Amino acid sequence: MTKPVFANVKLVGPYAERIEREAAERRVSKAALITDYALRGLSATENGHTELDGFEKRIAATVLAARGDVEAVQAELDTVAAMLDLFVKMMLIHLPEPAGDESEAVQSSALTRYDKFIKQVANGGFDGDRPRAIAKIAALLTKKLQGED
Repeated sequence: MTKPVFANVKLVGPYAERIEREAAERRVSKAALITDYALRGLSATENGHTELDGFEKRIAATVLAARGDVEAVQAELDTVAAMLDLFVKMMLIHLPEPAGDESEAVQSSALTRYDKFIKQVANGGFDGDRPRAIAKIAALLTKKLQGED
């Protein structure tokens, strides 16, 4: 049984810029896009007429599309997890424990505030079907990453 061979690819200049741009447009990782190009190149060396060529191309396209979607969902899930972590820390730091005789009143007030919070999120927390917070966080992360280059 032979072992698969993998190569690290380093692209610079216009090639790297093209991969960056196309990966962003297609919403796939750069590694997945380079793999797609490599598979197309291998297929082209056989004049694109291998027995399973069409099938392989459809499978590769499906995997690339699914990978991009999975990466997008993972990024959003990571953002939500970070937001929840920060929220819980802030709540635990800033809210004192209610006194025993006030516990019931505090709980009732908390449930009322929770209902208001849910309504505010539903009415103003989305831009189309995307949470506004995700867009703001993405913009801040982009600004931060561009500053580090």
